[in-house]
Amino acid sequence: VDAYLAMRQVQRNELQLTGVACTLAAAGLDGSSSAEDQELATWLAFVTDGACTAEEVRDAAREMHKVLGFKLHQPTAYTFLRRYLRRTGWTEESFSLANYLIELAAIDASFLDFRPQAVAAAAAVLSRQYVPQGISVRHMPRWKTKLLRCAHVDLHSELAPCIAAMARLHAAQHRSANMFVNKKYEWARLHAVAKIPPNPPSDVKYFVQYLRSDAIA
Repeated sequence: VDAYLAMRQVQRNELQLTGVACTLAAAGLDGSSSAEDQELATWLAFVTDGACTAEEVRDAAREMHKVLGFKLHQPTAYTFLRRYLRRTGWTEESFSLANYLIELAAIDASFLDFRPQAVAAAAAVLSRQYVPQGISVRHMPRWKTKLLRCAHVDLHSELAPCIAAMARLHAAQHRSANMFVNKKYEWARLHAVAKIPPNPPSDVKYFVQYLRSDAIA
């Protein structure tokens, strides 16, 4: 839905049709005349309570495929995070913490200013800064250099500002009682990372210097 709305202006009265068309596309169908397409399109039209027809759903799905060039599966921050953690040395604890930070960022509109790879790299960096609080990390020589080479993000203009923003967000939202993300990551099977007190947020300059250093961390 987000990818399509970023490329096409949709009127408010067409949002429901766009949503059900996205469901058809997400099922791997393209709005063709196959029996499977027709069956799902008919059901999706039914759940709109007459707001649109099955043919309109199929037409909208075909338009979506045309606009997006069939590139419906966009990489997310999670896609990049798995790649980065393999290069920086991860543990189950650091993986849970990085995922927690990404989920906090996912519900904060200010992080729309950053590309997914920057958000993932920021989470990977911060997840290695909680060793004193019990988050173990695996020794990985020159992990900072490897991360910068892999992420393809500018350190000064994108990555360091994103890390600083994520550190501030973590400090601000820590133990917020009305956030499900915090409750979820208090579970023991996710290593209760939401209970870990956040580090004092550092500024952009600190993270630039930190990542330019070849020190083993």
